[in-house]
Amino acid sequence: MLPDSIRCRLGYLLAKAHHRQLALFDKHTASLTVSGREYAALLALEANADGLWQSDIADLLGMDRTTVTYLVDGLEKRGWLTRSKDPADRRAHVIKLTPAGVDALAEIRPAARASTDELLSPLDEAERAQLRDLLARLIA
Repeated sequence: MLPDSIRCRLGYLLAKAHHRQLALFDKHTASLTVSGREYAALLALEANADGLWQSDIADLLGMDRTTVTYLVDGLEKRGWLTRSKDPADRRAHVIKLTPAGVDALAEIRPAARASTDELLSPLDEAERAQLRDLLARLIA
């Protein structure tokens, strides 16, 4: 049995909750073959309809730029986004969501919501709101 000195540590609990969320997301989106990172990138692009630089996506999602390049490559191959040179800065690429990407988000959203609902099922609505508020305050 795991001792309380580990089992009750905040870092351990946060990591276990995160791993459970990832596993549930994978379970609920298995037929959609999309990763949590891909979903997050699509959500970021949806919220920024004028497009984002790849470096913006990296900063928003807390990922390194090389990883974002591979992520964008995969999403572009699926037709979910476009990548074009920024006319104002030819070193930068502007990434935009395509209509197919919008459709993919509509398909992914219910599965993502179901994974969150399953994770939070032991909590009532007030506790869910409180948890979100507390976590948001911790990372602010």
